Amino acid sequence: MWLGLHFWTWIVLTILVVGGLTRHSEKRATQFLILARIAYLVMIISGVVLSIRTFSHAPLLISLKFLLGIGTIALIEISFGRKMERNTPHLVYWILGVVALTTIALGLTLGLH
Repeated sequence: MWLGLHFWTWIVLTILVVGGLTRHSEKRATQFLILARIAYLVMIISGVVLSIRTFSHAPLLISLKFLLGIGTIALIEISFGRKMERNTPHLVYWILGVVALTTIALGLTLGLH
């Protein structure tokens, strides 16, 4: 149950972030940011439960995924902040994409164990 919730929250969060960062209206982007923050809460709670249950099997990978997940959330916040300033370099998007994909790949690897 927790793994499915965590997985689907990542999918919803990805849709919310892409939707929010592609909006031209600042009001609409802010609405997507609020929804993304709600998704963070669900994702963090389910991630903590999954980490507690699987930490004894792969402590290094769990720790790495935790750090990458927090980094992904930080990059999403930075991207939205830069969007609100109308000063968004595309490098931030590329870094966000690479970190998010690495986190998701690591999560899927842990999910298959």
